[in-house]
Order: sequence, then structure tokens, then C-alpha cells
Amino acid sequence: MLVLVVRRFLLVLAFAAGSSCCLSAQGTLPMPVGRGQEDTKSADVRELVSKYCRLDYEGARLDGKDWAKVEPLVSWKSNPEYAEINVIARYTVDPEPTSSHEKFTVTVRYRLLGSYNLVTGYAPEGPGAVQNVEFTVTDTNGNLRISDSENNLPHPSRATMLKWLNEKLNAAQDETSKKRYQDALQKLQAQPASPFAK
Repeated sequence: MLVLVVRRFLLVLAFAAGSSCCLSAQGTLPMPVGRGQEDTKSADVRELVSKYCRLDYEGARLDGKDWAKVEPLVSWKSNPEYAEINVIARYTVDPEPTSSHEKFTVTVRYRLLGSYNLVTGYAPEGPGAVQNVEFTVTDTNGNLRISDSENNLPHPSRATMLKWLNEKLNAAQDETSKKRYQDALQKLQAQPASPFAK
């Protein structure tokens, strides 16, 4: 009986010693450095561009009073001037930004419905039209901001653009502007809202 107890005690002791050796050996293995930080930064970059696209989709670029929501995301201090507006059905932000020297490039794919020119009016795009836009995000001392964009035009949703056109139509004083807004409303309303429509 005593031999059985001693044998169990020695087995438990051997198991405990072996486990601690394995744990200490695992602790001495070199850990990859920087990969976790890189993954986190890529996610932060993508989230920043996604926030910008969401605000743009909701019309923040069209309305001067909403610029304050966009300003913390970008390096420029005022809403860039534009002569055209790209109306979209939806957008997707690429999951993996590319990086080089504290700069990241993120591609956004817009499902384009058409373009509204402030002088000539609305021109619809054909079914399935896609516009790829590259955004550059710069890391300055841990502060991420969009520093450049291939296409700096507003990209509102169809619903946002319809609302904007109605507001412009109601405020218009001259017949030329009213006709341009009415024509744009008719063309945009005639387009299917679904990005998958043919």
C-alpha cells in the first residue's frame, strides 16, 4: 500500500516538473514582433476610410454644416470644391490596405448610378458601372488621417441625392435651375435602387 502511495506521489511530481519545463520552454521561444500592431493598424486604417465613406454616403459632403463630422478624418481643413457629384447605390472598402513608409492605400469600390454636373444636370451610368477610388491614409505620430483621394467628388446614396435635389428644387428661383433639378429627379427616380438590377 505504501509503495502504491509513493508511486502515485512520484508520478504527480514527475508530471508537475515536466509541465513546468514545457511552460518555461514555451516562454523562451521568440515572439513575432510587430505583426499584431500591423494587423491593428490595418484595421484602424480600414475603419477610418469606412467612416469617411459612410458620412459621404449620407450626404455630409453635400451639406456645409455636416463638414465638422468629416474634418477629423481628413488632413484638409475645408470641404473641397466640386463641380460634379457621383451618385452611388453602394460601396465596399477593400479589407487589406497596402502600406509603405507610414502611408496606407485603401481601394473603395463604388457601384455608380450616375453623375450630377452642377451646370448640365444628371447623366445616368449603365447597369453595373463600378468606380474604383484609391484613398491614401497617412500615419503622423500615431494619428491616422486620409491625406489624399484619387477622386475627391462627393459620393452620396440615391436616397440622399433625391432629398438634396428636392431641397434645391424648392429653393430654386430661376426656371433653368428648376428644370435642371426636375430633370435630374426624374432620371434618378427612374433608375432602380438595387445595385444588382440590370
